[in-house]
Amino acid sequence: MKEQKIGVHDTSVRLAKLSSLVNRAEEIFEENDVVCTTDLEDLFSEVPVEGVKSGKGPYPYSILYREIYMAHLNFLKQVFMDYSKKTMGNGVEFISFTLDTGEYVIFEGEENRVSLPMPHGVTSAHTHPGICLFSNPDLETADNLLIKGYFSIGVMNPECALILYRNGPYTLEDRDSLLDLASKVKKAKTLEELTKAYNSFRAPNLVMSLNRL
Repeated sequence: MKEQKIGVHDTSVRLAKLSSLVNRAEEIFEENDVVCTTDLEDLFSEVPVEGVKSGKGPYPYSILYREIYMAHLNFLKQVFMDYSKKTMGNGVEFISFTLDTGEYVIFEGEENRVSLPMPHGVTSAHTHPGICLFSNPDLETADNLLIKGYFSIGVMNPECALILYRNGPYTLEDRDSLLDLASKVKKAKTLEELTKAYNSFRAPNLVMSLNRL
């Protein structure tokens, strides 16, 4: 029977909180053309807005995107690392999702692949037995997750994690850049071509970050 787990961790709770703040800030900007500020715990506005504290926080709300990325990286280190080590041992991949409820779920896949319906959530990552690079199908899945409203998608082994995260709303320009990268990755025949494809990636509101663990 395949392994699966549902749990709650400080990092998954934090991710749910941060994503809620960003979603609300984006909604306020779209509806009222008001740019909120934050103290990383609440939103503030100098213009009266329902459900937002009056005043000015120390940071623009856009800092929350990077906070989500950092919290996701901590989740990978603190919660998902053990599953990454299992993958290195037998090649069976795992995938994790953090949800807007504050929970996280982890599912066991197959040897060298993992595939299942993607729930609505905040972040996702899967383990690789090899290098920390997204495959072409991984990048196409990332596109689907970003359309669903995800903020951060990762791939990891015990030594590194490559994380693709939003630094703003997911736009058509971002999508074109991501799918162009997917096409280049699919065509790459050597590690040099693969590296060149990744180094050429540029998108207005997407950041690719390689992290040593």
